[in-house]
Amino acid sequence: MPFETNVFINCPFDDEFRTLLKPLLFSLLYFQLVPKISQTESSASIRINQIKQHIRDSKFSIHDLSRSKPMKKNELPRFNMPYELGLDIGCAEFGLAKYRNKKILILETTRYHYQKVLSDISGQDIENHDNDPATLIRKVRNWFSTVDSSRDYPSASKVWIAYNQYYDDITKTLTIEGFTDNEIENMPISDFIRFSKDWIDNFTS
Repeated sequence: MPFETNVFINCPFDDEFRTLLKPLLFSLLYFQLVPKISQTESSASIRINQIKQHIRDSKFSIHDLSRSKPMKKNELPRFNMPYELGLDIGCAEFGLAKYRNKKILILETTRYHYQKVLSDISGQDIENHDNDPATLIRKVRNWFSTVDSSRDYPSASKVWIAYNQYYDDITKTLTIEGFTDNEIENMPISDFIRFSKDWIDNFTS
């Protein structure tokens, strides 16, 4: 049942956020869940249509709003992430009956920041990660364990150890195959997901 295991991810795609996105993706795959993220889709498709389809296809959603604010002086906030969050909440509220069971997690950097500036999201599940990958894994793992009783979730420490072992292994393997450090660090998200799945299948078999 793909809907029951799909996880829509709404997050920024800047280089700085990759240090959080990669452990997030790895964690979901380790939990035997399926991340749905627009960066893995063809650029020929209209992005908002991809996003709406991912929302319809996913029981779970993770929305990271940590970059929905000016990151530099005189820079405008990024409104894409709050917009996609609104679409997702609308789907859960006004969509078909099966969407009433959608589960939504909102991530932020600093605790309570978005409850101060976006009071309408109070009552939603909101967690802060402090821009720390290990903290993000722990918060995401604990949230899934709370909202999904259909499976047992491994400890956050186990996932964090596995992620670091994976990253060490894949770095060594790709270096031998001729990839540069920059190519490894900035590999396409679709490659990262594929490499992670293969490693996890071998590691947990």
